[in-house]
Amino acid sequence: MNARAWLAVLAVLVAPATGTGQDLARRVASIDEGTARITYPARPGVEICDQGIRMGEHNYLWHSRDWDDQPRNCRTGPVEIELQVRDGSVRDIEVIRRTADRTQGATDLGTVSAQVAADYLLDVARRGGRDRRGEEEAVFPLMLADVQDVWRDLLEVAKDRNVDEDARTSALFWVGQEAADAATEGLADVAMDEDEDQDVREAAVFALSQRDPDEGVPILMQIARTAKEPETRRSAMFWLAQSEDERVYAFFEEILLGRGGR
Repeated sequence: MNARAWLAVLAVLVAPATGTGQDLARRVASIDEGTARITYPARPGVEICDQGIRMGEHNYLWHSRDWDDQPRNCRTGPVEIELQVRDGSVRDIEVIRRTADRTQGATDLGTVSAQVAADYLLDVARRGGRDRRGEEEAVFPLMLADVQDVWRDLLEVAKDRNVDEDARTSALFWVGQEAADAATEGLADVAMDEDEDQDVREAAVFALSQRDPDEGVPILMQIARTAKEPETRRSAMFWLAQSEDERVYAFFEEILLGRGGR
């Protein structure tokens, strides 16, 4: 272990469990090159299993080939992530599922609060490393942090045109999984933004399609009627066609008969 890595370990031993996202960023950057590990509280409903991560009825980062496998060794404890660091900059982030997945020789930065972890990951998602790496990988671990209304931060990432496009579309997906009405309104704003990139608009439309039908279907119909870009209207039509909501049938009939819509 080089001198810089020893200094990072010493910082962990003497540092309190509290701090800020900037403090954590400095500790990660001090490693220079290697792997950093941090632990933080998981949001309610998150289970970390051998095969992947469970949130409610959904499975993410699932590594089992057989989706019918019973989840094994699931726990509701804290989230543990590892950050691959090169030249003091994050290149990759991985959620640790099993003890065996830990990288030998990694610098363990210990446990931080969920807010500190979220602030740090939000910063990585917004700007990545010096060579624009790590942005998209920061979004999912951010979603796992036990921070109230974390979707608000994700929506800001999705709207920021200075952020990497993959990170923005990933943030939009996770906003689409949240249950707050305000999240749906924010997605609609992105989908209808004429100055937005088309890929990002379509990601917002997809995220709306994942909402509860009572929230998502009326907005998708509005987008299908009024969006300026034909590609956006077609995307809204496509996802409406996947819905079993009875309102969609009447809407399509209205469009085909030429009453209202474009």
